[in-house]
Amino acid sequence: MLSERSPREARLAATVCEVVCHALAARGAARVALLDDGTPEAELAARWLGGPDGVGELVCVRAERLPGVEPLLRSLGAEPGTARAAEELRRLAARLLPDALVTNPANKTALLLGAAWPPEPLLPLADLYASQVAQLAGGCSLPPEVEALAEAAGGVARLDEALTRRFEQRDPAGLAGLGAPLAEQVEAALQQGRAARIAPQLVPKLGYRTLTVDLFE
Repeated sequence: MLSERSPREARLAATVCEVVCHALAARGAARVALLDDGTPEAELAARWLGGPDGVGELVCVRAERLPGVEPLLRSLGAEPGTARAAEELRRLAARLLPDALVTNPANKTALLLGAAWPPEPLLPLADLYASQVAQLAGGCSLPPEVEALAEAAGGVARLDEALTRRFEQRDPAGLAGLGAPLAEQVEAALQQGRAARIAPQLVPKLGYRTLTVDLFE
């Protein structure tokens, strides 16, 4: 972890905290429940949100084992000791906290290329690519399927460069520098998660004014 906050990090942290404070007020929540899986992202989010200029009360939810839950997991066909089970137990513990806004610290690279979109309503690091998180936190984390793409690209920095050209610079051929086979894999990963990113909740339109389609109040 970096011991001193640079001016750039201070600006980023201030922006994130301001947005989170507005989100707390809008949802009537009293505290932030951060899903803390021990990753650099979780450490960075905790440093920003829980610092002296943070958002007030921050609860880092690390629960991976809950009493009496393991038999239930096995009855559902889930193995209690897996990373997926630990993730869902943290999610459950965070959701059960009263007056809490549940927060997922996933980075932009993971969210763009990951197989699933997280259900948490607050994603404070979602506009930072993994390589940017690494610059701020001394490391980054990716789901296994995205880690494999980063390794094939020659590192997460090179993968992020291609994603930056594609999205930030709006270059349709931004992935071409990765080479045809890998560019096709990255494009497939992007398309696989596109529906979840642009429409995380679907409401069939049966009336004149439909939630998430027409009504945004």
